[in-house]
Amino acid sequence: MSTRAQLEEILAAKRTQRAHSPIHRKRGRGLVSALTVIAILFVSGAAVFFAIKMTSPKTDVLATTSPSSSVSVSVSATISPSETVPTKQVARQVCTEIPDGRLHVRFTAGNGGEVRGYLIEGEPVQVALDPAGELDTQIIKDSLWLHITSPVAGWVNAVYICKVQN
Repeated sequence: MSTRAQLEEILAAKRTQRAHSPIHRKRGRGLVSALTVIAILFVSGAAVFFAIKMTSPKTDVLATTSPSSSVSVSVSATISPSETVPTKQVARQVCTEIPDGRLHVRFTAGNGGEVRGYLIEGEPVQVALDPAGELDTQIIKDSLWLHITSPVAGWVNAVYICKVQN
């Protein structure tokens, strides 16, 4: 067995050896590497943000609050001169049959389209008509989608739209 003095000498030698090892001399390099990685992630995130912003459809969003503290959002799309807006519309309403239900209005027909806004149960909508005077529709993956123009222009699943009940 070693004496206490011998053990203290061994520990002191190990500490001296550790202080002079190459691993401990490179202590500051780990911090520089971490900061470099963070900077690269930040710059790439900013690049992705601006790439999405430059390629997404342009929209104007107006949010207002009523005295009851509820927020209503109105979204309108900027339409390029090459696009045409249907002039004929048919009145319908949202019928999700879910209490306080919300219906997604999408930029494009189909569940994969980006959500543009929401409609609530019973809210009246204007459905666009195609040039032949028929409802402007698309079938995506066996689902019928309606093109609406008001209160938020976009596409909704036809299952959740019904005739206005008087």
